[in-house]
Amino acid sequence: MFDFFKKNKKKPSAAEEKKIAEKETVETKPVETKPPIQLAFEKNLSFLRKDTLERETVQKMFETRGSMEVIQIGKTTFPGGEIVIADPLVYLGNDRYTDLLNRQIPVGEYPVELSICHSPIAGVRIAAARLKVREEASVRYEITMPKGKTIEDYNTPGVLTGFGVDAGLACFCDGIVAKEFDAFQSKWRQEHPGGNLYHDYFAEIFAQSYEQQPQVQREGGDFITWKIPGTEHVFSMFASGLGDGFYTGFWGLNSADEVCELVVPFMNPEYFI
Repeated sequence: MFDFFKKNKKKPSAAEEKKIAEKETVETKPVETKPPIQLAFEKNLSFLRKDTLERETVQKMFETRGSMEVIQIGKTTFPGGEIVIADPLVYLGNDRYTDLLNRQIPVGEYPVELSICHSPIAGVRIAAARLKVREEASVRYEITMPKGKTIEDYNTPGVLTGFGVDAGLACFCDGIVAKEFDAFQSKWRQEHPGGNLYHDYFAEIFAQSYEQQPQVQREGGDFITWKIPGTEHVFSMFASGLGDGFYTGFWGLNSADEVCELVVPFMNPEYFI
């Protein structure tokens, strides 16, 4: 009886045989898996391209819980009240590559807070930085624009709404202080021809920061608060999450449209925990 069924079984056509072979090839082909850090990095790129920032996202970033820790690293001086966000060792003080932001804050000193992510796949990283101007909570967030532009100018040709990082660092800085820093580094380079401002000057200061707070930064140091020699003005430098790239600032505003804070997200911690 079994021989009968074998003899009468319909032979598959050439097209059917091809489909069977293709299916077997797909089923036997090993599945390619990306390392967790690569998957997280790719998701984070999409996160950084967003032009909106939700209150809930900021609240989660700046809340000490689980793998997240919030620290204050000092106060930054704002003698003029105009702000620039920049990579301090590459672009700060250079009007060609940086712009003052479209909103001002009252003259004074304001604390800089960092959101530290203790990631099992990326290590200790700065997920976000915040300049805290008012104690009250923000009711909404708005993308920063260059001075002279408004949110209505967003996404128009020639209007840059972010800042580049090429030395793995970022900072919030007053426009006046940015010029003082530019004068400092120009003088330093004249006095140290062939020298490297980071390795020959700042590396030791960052290393001292690491020695004081090794639990919240990588070896070598991820942040400092530093006074420009010959001035009374201070500002903080901090590592930009996963390193070089293009980042965006967001104004945290209250119901009266006043600035409560200035936030720069570097990483979405949910992708790295």
